[in-house]
Amino acid sequence: MSTHPHEALLGNDGVHAPESAELHELQTAPILTSDALEYLGSRSIPQTAVYGRLLSQRATGLPILPDTSRVYINTDTPFSALVCGVQGSGKSHSTSVLLESCLITDKRLGTLPEPLSALVFHFDTAAGGGLVQPCEAAYLAALHATRGGVARAPPVKVLVLPNSLNSMQRVYAGLPGVSVEALRFSSADVNAGRLLSMMKVDEGGQPPLYIESILTLLRSMEEFDYTTFRQLLEQQEFSSSQRSMLNLRLALLDSCLEGGNHQNRVASHVVQGQLTIIDLSSPFMDGTSACGFFDLILGLFMESDCATGKVVVLDEAHKYLSETSSRLTESLLTVIRQQRHLGTRVVISTQEPTVVPPKFLDLCSIVIAHRFQSPAWLKDMLGHVAASDSDREMISETILGLRTGECVMIAPSGVAKRDSPVQFNGSKSLVGPIGKGYLVVRSRLRITRDGGHSLLASRSVDRVDRVVPEPVPIVPQISQPVAQPAIVPEDVWNAPDDAWTTAQATSWDEDPVDEWAAAAEASQTKKRPESAKPKVAPALKPSLPTPSPSTSQSTLPGPSGAPSSEKAVGTLIAFLDKERGNGNRVTWGKAKKHLYEKQMLKGGAGKPAANAKAIFLDAKQAGLLKITQDGTETYLELLS
Repeated sequence: MSTHPHEALLGNDGVHAPESAELHELQTAPILTSDALEYLGSRSIPQTAVYGRLLSQRATGLPILPDTSRVYINTDTPFSALVCGVQGSGKSHSTSVLLESCLITDKRLGTLPEPLSALVFHFDTAAGGGLVQPCEAAYLAALHATRGGVARAPPVKVLVLPNSLNSMQRVYAGLPGVSVEALRFSSADVNAGRLLSMMKVDEGGQPPLYIESILTLLRSMEEFDYTTFRQLLEQQEFSSSQRSMLNLRLALLDSCLEGGNHQNRVASHVVQGQLTIIDLSSPFMDGTSACGFFDLILGLFMESDCATGKVVVLDEAHKYLSETSSRLTESLLTVIRQQRHLGTRVVISTQEPTVVPPKFLDLCSIVIAHRFQSPAWLKDMLGHVAASDSDREMISETILGLRTGECVMIAPSGVAKRDSPVQFNGSKSLVGPIGKGYLVVRSRLRITRDGGHSLLASRSVDRVDRVVPEPVPIVPQISQPVAQPAIVPEDVWNAPDDAWTTAQATSWDEDPVDEWAAAAEASQTKKRPESAKPKVAPALKPSLPTPSPSTSQSTLPGPSGAPSSEKAVGTLIAFLDKERGNGNRVTWGKAKKHLYEKQMLKGGAGKPAANAKAIFLDAKQAGLLKITQDGTETYLELLS
């Protein structure tokens, strides 16, 4: 034994030496097989949770049919994971299993002395069509009827856009234990970088000219303050159209800042053991704008103080993550690169692995691949995982043959027990990394309710534990009063426009703007005879709130075969919002053409079954848009 003083800091060899690099590698392994965990002992890895049953494994030094039966997630160490697969393959179930593992203390799951704080990003593009489902992660608030046992469900809080609060409260009304609140920021939450992200300055393309003025203004501010910035902005000289576009880009941020304070800001919701969901589903929100909000909130979440670790989940990432969401992508990559210092786990759940940034795949700790058939998806994903060419071929064949709930798990730094000692970091050990191999695993049962079950015609909704029996229509809040239910437009507004068909229409702008005033006046004063009243829409179920009278006109059904006015108005508003975000003004005819292409106006024999003017009038009376004349052109402009 050398007694040279320089030997004192060289450390001891062996896996059980406290200072050994081997022990550190094992303690920070993202996944472990049960025999490896038993070999290491619970004191080495204090927080683990069973993920599922190990069906087979393919890795150097490991038997194809393992002696062990379980795979564990190491929730004690930061990791990054990709969960992918087609709809119905078990992707959402696996994501919820990971969340249960990080939030719920139950001996059947494993050991969790220190639950984490979880943040889930959710955006449902279906909201633009008037229907939206609750985020499936919210079902963690309700224990399973038979498997829940004595476990305690984590508190779940959903933060939504202030102008969608009432409608989103109805969406989550059937979920016990879920609190829905308005998303609020304090002025201190917004800095110059986050402001530019919200305004989508770097999202590709040529930025508007007024952006240069904003950048100059920001550079001149010694210390950024949003209130001061807005005051200085009002003093700048912009054209009316530029100021309108600028106010539009800041409108959503302003609504979240209104009423925001230290007690209700995002950081106040970062609590140990709590699941916080940011649900930006709204007909007035697109994927690019959602990414701007998510980037801002991610920064606030990472800055917040928390006594324990954190986990960030991007739910259904294919709905908003794209090549243009560069700021959010860079922020995520920064978190992943520093995850060990930040104590953060990142999970991306998606149906399309092609939307995931390639650098994320390169840095990813775990890939959980459920069944999918696309060769392009397989090639894209496997091009970034540690595997030989022969293994990639085998992985592809395995993924194609997976059953529901089964996955291929790729985790090079994951740990399994060997049949014989292997060389690991300069010493012999019975446990070692999986390396270029992979595991085939079937995810465990959940102890909370599953909101992602497939609904089959032969099985009732109750049998699959759906808490909310049907999608709830989103009705945008109305800032101005509309006509009373008994006062409705004349039948002519819903009559087919025989002169306007696909073949005959020579102009989408054929209707003069001066008809609007007379039509609006007639719709407010002329009552429809009792015999000619339309059929009343079916009432909602007793468990759901009854719509207020102010929205009844928007929910009247259209003529036979035509979409409802509410859905058509939602489609129109989403289109106007998108065009406004791109800096485009929308003419009356362009909007009419869009509705026709979206099947909002088509009836039998290629004729329109609903009049575009009726839809525009509904939106105008609801205070959602205004109609302006500029020379010979008629424009539709959003009011909020």
